[in-house]
Amino acid sequence: MNELKIVIIGGGSVNWMPHLAMDLFLTEELRGSRLVLVDLNAEAARLMEAYCKKLGEHVGGGWTVEVADLDTALEGADGVCVSISTGGYDAMHNDYTIPERFGIYHSVGDTTGPGGISRTLRNVPVFVEIARKMEKLCPDVWMVHVTNPLAQLTRSVWRSSDVRCLGLCHNYTGTRALLAKYFGGELSDISATSVGVNHFTWLKDIAFKGKDVSDKLTLDGYWAYEEKKRGRPLRTGTLDDEIAAATGEDQVPQFILNFEFHERYGFFPVGGATHVVESLPYYLNSPEAIKRHGIYRKGVLPGRREAVERKRGKIVDRVEGREPMPEPERSADMVAAVMASLCTGKTNHIVANLPNEGQISNLPRDVVVETFAMVTWNRAMPVQSGAVPHPITAMLQPIVDEEELAVEAALTGDRKTVEKALCVSPLVADKDCVSELAEALIQANLKWLPQFTS
Repeated sequence: MNELKIVIIGGGSVNWMPHLAMDLFLTEELRGSRLVLVDLNAEAARLMEAYCKKLGEHVGGGWTVEVADLDTALEGADGVCVSISTGGYDAMHNDYTIPERFGIYHSVGDTTGPGGISRTLRNVPVFVEIARKMEKLCPDVWMVHVTNPLAQLTRSVWRSSDVRCLGLCHNYTGTRALLAKYFGGELSDISATSVGVNHFTWLKDIAFKGKDVSDKLTLDGYWAYEEKKRGRPLRTGTLDDEIAAATGEDQVPQFILNFEFHERYGFFPVGGATHVVESLPYYLNSPEAIKRHGIYRKGVLPGRREAVERKRGKIVDRVEGREPMPEPERSADMVAAVMASLCTGKTNHIVANLPNEGQISNLPRDVVVETFAMVTWNRAMPVQSGAVPHPITAMLQPIVDEEELAVEAALTGDRKTVEKALCVSPLVADKDCVSELAEALIQANLKWLPQFTS
């Protein structure tokens, strides 16, 4: 039995913690470990402590679960995972709605564009503080995180501390799962190399059971797949909005734009179109374009808050015995597998966000990229993945520049650098608005921006 100390910062989250705990408890190499939850919301932390204790009894694994303050938790930690959202849903709502005053439309607002820049500004100080505490209390431990914007926060830790940091996103696994279903196989049947930056990553060398299948990723093929899956025709020969009306659906099938992008560019984007289009602003440059292409806009309030309350209610019901605990099942997230690798030496081949050491040959050194890595005892080693192909490179470089400027602004508290990041951002078409937009975002977030007020 191991006696490892695994710390989850943001451990009161009803979105992330239930499946993170399940994955950890089901990981054989981590049996007998301690799970320590840290959260600014003491009530949320205590609820998840009760839930995780009951889940541990249900699925086994011999874990102990406790709540602690940040310093106590980090002291002597063997593994640290961060999943936070500085400012919560109110701040995220501002990220989404303030740009709309300037004619800028987000579909998610947590990675690129004004929303992603704003979220970077307020999350970086918290990540830097955690990293500096780790330097003192557990200096040899990796920071693993699942917090957006994934690339910018990973970059800020490497730039401002000696702590090693990697970011994890489940979109690669989800996209492989989609392609496996499309071809009628299993997840293991699909192989592909992922290159790019988080939420703007592209697949090349796609194979199904070892055979190249790029020429089979067609719009017609995807429509046929969706029609078979749903058991009814979806195509009527009309425009997309008329298709939606005819079928009673608000949007066209979720991944239709992925297949459209593949036909246009020759490469398949990772993740759903809601993230990808924020780096391809043609699709978001007006309400009409958004409707025409069936873009799903997530929004924030009140929908996300209501969803969290529903999840919290389910957690309470399970803790109090009114609803059964879930059956043991792993999620698509890699946090538990990475913890097992870093803490016990079990080797895992993953997709990770790490500084570019040449694993992507035609992107700048040190910027955080998302591609393959081998993770083992206290090491995460990038795997050579070649070049980002043309024409993706031309679309990707502005995103890299925007992210680098956003990190610089967040670390220095320099307003002019915020404006530069907005100027570079492909999502900001009207460059004349950047001074006013930057100030509006800063003022809305000021209580979370010590670097701008000191």
